[in-house]
Amino acid sequence: MRNVLVVMVFLWAVFSPGPPARAQAAGQPAAVPQKRVLTVGAMRAPPFSFQDAQGEWRGIGIDLWDNVAEEMGVEYVIKKYELKGLLDALERGEVDVAAAPLPITPENINHLDFSQAYYFSGLGIAVPRQPARNIFFHVVEELFSTQFLAYVALMGVLLVASGLVVWWIERRINPDQFGRGARGIVDGMWWSAVTMTTVGYGDAAPKSVFGRLLGMVWMFASVVLVSIFTASITTTLTVGRIGGKVAGPEDLSGAVVACVSQGSAEFFLRHTHIKPHTYPDLAAALTALANKEVDAVVDDRPLLLHTVRNAFGKKIEVLGASFDPTAYAFAFPLGGELRKPVNIALWRLRRDRDYWKGITGPYLGE
Repeated sequence: MRNVLVVMVFLWAVFSPGPPARAQAAGQPAAVPQKRVLTVGAMRAPPFSFQDAQGEWRGIGIDLWDNVAEEMGVEYVIKKYELKGLLDALERGEVDVAAAPLPITPENINHLDFSQAYYFSGLGIAVPRQPARNIFFHVVEELFSTQFLAYVALMGVLLVASGLVVWWIERRINPDQFGRGARGIVDGMWWSAVTMTTVGYGDAAPKSVFGRLLGMVWMFASVVLVSIFTASITTTLTVGRIGGKVAGPEDLSGAVVACVSQGSAEFFLRHTHIKPHTYPDLAAALTALANKEVDAVVDDRPLLLHTVRNAFGKKIEVLGASFDPTAYAFAFPLGGELRKPVNIALWRLRRDRDYWKGITGPYLGE
């Protein structure tokens, strides 16, 4: 019996499992999961992810992921999806990470995990590029514009009305300066003109009480009218030379705006009570802008910068304003193990200030 007990103790000592592995020390970097080659989901979304003429994947997100994978020491293959298919594949765990520009939104956070944001942006505005113009020809053009001629016509009507009234009041009391008939009417208009321009030659002046009261009213009114006229013309000449109809988001409500149908820009514009002209894709909207069929195009600013830089650089420019902010990040299946090591790699890359310019510069020109 004693021998049987000795044998049982010996067998337990040999084949029993060892002590449990010690938990990872606090503060140590998260280990990269040891598994098969990672599957990276991507979709066509320039300038973040797209295939060039040779079929190679390029873009801000792709280049950044390649550097992150190098920092982590992992290999990967890229699998192409459409947006809905990519989101479904992430939820089912068929891909390990999405290198496409997926925004961090409350809806997405409920179904996916995200890395720290690697790009902050928002909507942007594309407008026709303003060519350098000769100042002389620009002034001549504005002088014959509808707005300028309307100003001149209004001032002329007021001048004639004032001259007729003063002539009608003074024609009997002061016939030497405001004579009868056509000559007197011309005298009244002459007095109205020199009073409006504050020249006041003194060759004609009303003598009656009503005539002088009218003269006082016309003097003060003329100061206001001429000031408004001068300011309006100056503004028209200046604004017409330095910019177009849209200079920022605040000008969109009074302009003809285009956007891509069912995109984030359309939802934003309709939410702000702007009814846009919609197009099937950004190239079609920018073509309409280049042909001056619309005043501005609104879309994601990085996408505008990339598309304008590659195809519309001579006719269109993207304004510096950015609004309705969005943050882009790498996405993972919910509860995956890659999030922490990817964040660590991103922070290591972020230490190099010139690195981010090198990532975005080739695609956005920034």
